[in-house]
Amino acid sequence: MSKTYPSIAISGIGSVTVTIIHALHQNAVPFQILCRNENRFQSLSASPIRFQGPNGKNVSVNLKSHLTKIQETKDKFDYILIGCKNQNIKEYLEETKHLLTPNGKWILIQNGIPESQFETYKNQIIGGVVGWNTQTLSNGTYYQSNVGSIILGDTSGKKPDSVWLEMLPPYLPVILTDKLAGYRWHKLAINSIINGLAAAKQVSLGELFLNKNSRREAIDTLTEIKQLINKLGIEERVVPGSFPIQKLGDGPGALPTWIRHLILLILGLKYFRIRTSMVQDLDHGRKTEIDFINGEVVKMAKGLHIPVPRNEWIVSKVKESEKLRVT
Repeated sequence: MSKTYPSIAISGIGSVTVTIIHALHQNAVPFQILCRNENRFQSLSASPIRFQGPNGKNVSVNLKSHLTKIQETKDKFDYILIGCKNQNIKEYLEETKHLLTPNGKWILIQNGIPESQFETYKNQIIGGVVGWNTQTLSNGTYYQSNVGSIILGDTSGKKPDSVWLEMLPPYLPVILTDKLAGYRWHKLAINSIINGLAAAKQVSLGELFLNKNSRREAIDTLTEIKQLINKLGIEERVVPGSFPIQKLGDGPGALPTWIRHLILLILGLKYFRIRTSMVQDLDHGRKTEIDFINGEVVKMAKGLHIPVPRNEWIVSKVKESEKLRVT
């Protein structure tokens, strides 16, 4: 007797959603991909997705039987994963809201604090904090470099349905939480340096963290966010494989300075050539999500009268680069 799963759809195909698709496919969990236009439908129909996991195994995922055009489908879904940039979430929600079942929920897997943008839909949103890195290789293969995990938290403060513990592991470990904000702010802090600071300097992680001055700037950035988190009364929750901001930022609970520099140095050596998503956006003349990472820090800090000059500098530098590069 086959297992009955909730109905799942994915709107927006990128490195994060492809990693989730791979896990669903390996576990034989049914899903549909909502194509927004004919060109996307045809391109995904034409050839399978190539995926390489952390174990080095190459998998081909044929999506042809999973595709549906968003304008034509009559199906309703219990969960719709939204795989777009922060600035496009509203458009994707409006496009798909008629496809949710009465108790259905969207899953937002973007960086930052995307749930805070949509108070109207608060009871219909699950936040997904992504703890892995997947990049597109030059041959078009999606490469997941670390196992990572996905942390799912309901914006109502409850843990999501435990069925997620069956649908994605072991390919993607799942953590269900009722402390979503703690994970969200931890991941935002990490992104503020590996994405925000790296984009401000337009360098790889190796170039960033092997430079002593840049490591000091990273610690300054994290210190500001640590102060903000503490002021907001948020209890940090550490994404598996990451490191507590409370120990990396200056102030109470901080590790000795040389150990903090060593941690960042090791990170730079491990991911030496990685140009993270916002750096790649600038490389390719695309608008970044800086407003939703370091920009979120600046916005929240301003309301609480907390100075965050390093985060302000990062936002300013990235926006300068956008003006020069984004067409």
